[in-house]
Amino acid sequence: MMGTFGCSSELANQYSPEQVINNALKEEREVVNYYAEVEMSLIGEAGKEEKILLKEWVSDGKRKIETKNEDGSEYNITINDGKKLISYQPDLKQAFMVEDEELLALNQVSPKQQAEQVLSIIKNTHEISAEGEEEIIGRTTYHLKATAKEHNSLLGDQEIWVDKENWLVLKSISSSGDFKVELTYTKLDLDADIPEDTFKLELPDDVQIQDLLGVSDAQEVTLEEAVMKIEKPFLYVKEENGLTISRIEVVELEGEFNRNEVNIDYQKDGLPYLSMTVFQSPEEIGEEVEIIPGEQKVKVRNQEGFYMEMNDFRSLSWQEEGLNYSILLIDSNLTLDEISEIVSDMELAGQSIY
Repeated sequence: MMGTFGCSSELANQYSPEQVINNALKEEREVVNYYAEVEMSLIGEAGKEEKILLKEWVSDGKRKIETKNEDGSEYNITINDGKKLISYQPDLKQAFMVEDEELLALNQVSPKQQAEQVLSIIKNTHEISAEGEEEIIGRTTYHLKATAKEHNSLLGDQEIWVDKENWLVLKSISSSGDFKVELTYTKLDLDADIPEDTFKLELPDDVQIQDLLGVSDAQEVTLEEAVMKIEKPFLYVKEENGLTISRIEVVELEGEFNRNEVNIDYQKDGLPYLSMTVFQSPEEIGEEVEIIPGEQKVKVRNQEGFYMEMNDFRSLSWQEEGLNYSILLIDSNLTLDEISEIVSDMELAGQSIY
């Protein structure tokens, strides 16, 4: 959410926006201790808007984030003390925990590192222009606008307002199709005195604690065994017209997801062609599924589905008879029309079992 540019304020006046970004990526300075308050607006189809309020404390590699909706609902506290991450939802009396070192490192990405990831992408995929200077929370910022060169760009159109003194991004707007995310700092204290106990969280005795991303190792199985793991017959792409199944595996998710997923990999002429994932649809998912950036609604097997294409990533997904299906199009020559024809002729596995 928050990123830091790092270059002298004179660069904004001396160089083009592209040169400003290149110099920012070379800068080694970054903001490591601060307190911030942020408003994030999520705007979807038909102008539907959801506003999230965020507070963040960062000190000595530790991070605490509090989020809630504008009306105070869905309050959440997340703390990373360097050894474990706990995400606590008081209203639901549940907490999720991660103690995996690699996952903790991902959560500890610094503001500057986050900015570098975005800037590294947009400098090659967007047309960047300078839009002058503007004031955000009493600080002078340099306004950059980045327009995606391709309609299916991963990040869509971007606008960023950069603090010209310390190069923290104080406001950003990301737009893709009908979906827009706007993030704005409403308060920033770079000299905050943050007590050590800020990063301690005492959970009530009645809180259920789960592993956030509990997952077992993938198990290679037969098609019949996969059906038993899903606990009901499911559709699969038949081995015909040169298509062969190269691997079937089951992944047992625990924690928040708590489900079994079956992955079936297919080859054609000895090369990876497509991969299908199937699992039982979560009970809380209703008929209305919100479209996300990069997706378009399509018809799949007489069901409403979604096709996503972002650079080299292409997927087709839909729900049918209480199951979620998702297919990754791996072969670059495989088209949407071709995969639609392939899935229209899928076969039901496991009828003899159930």
